[in-house]
Amino acid sequence: MARINIKTPIYFKCQDGCSNCCKVSGGFVVVRDVEVEPIAKHLKIPADDFIKNFTRKEGKYTCLVDHAGEDCIFLEEDKCVIYPVRPIQCKTFPFWPQNLKTEKRWILIENECPGIGTGKAFSKEEIEAIFKGKPVNSEK
Repeated sequence: MARINIKTPIYFKCQDGCSNCCKVSGGFVVVRDVEVEPIAKHLKIPADDFIKNFTRKEGKYTCLVDHAGEDCIFLEEDKCVIYPVRPIQCKTFPFWPQNLKTEKRWILIENECPGIGTGKAFSKEEIEAIFKGKPVNSEK
């Protein structure tokens, strides 16, 4: 099955003042090993302290803890305090393979994200590059 099963191009631009993607309850933000040190450095704390105070294990994955059970721990006043070094999972939203697998799933994401349908047109090829880890140029 193809990974992109919806019509392209897809228009997207992260909207100023929006942090809906940081407030999705029940999800996990995975932090890869290579992301730990840059985040810790940005926070001006040792990597061990970052792991101890800001992450939890979910099976084999290291994930960010939630703030108040829902919002991302790094969301303060609707702004990401680690934005320049945020995990790749955050950098690639909304272009996750599971979001583009079916029209039904994409409609759910569209309802949560006001940036979808605005801004730059992303081709199928650009979205495939994002699947491989290229950050979305959201101009935020």
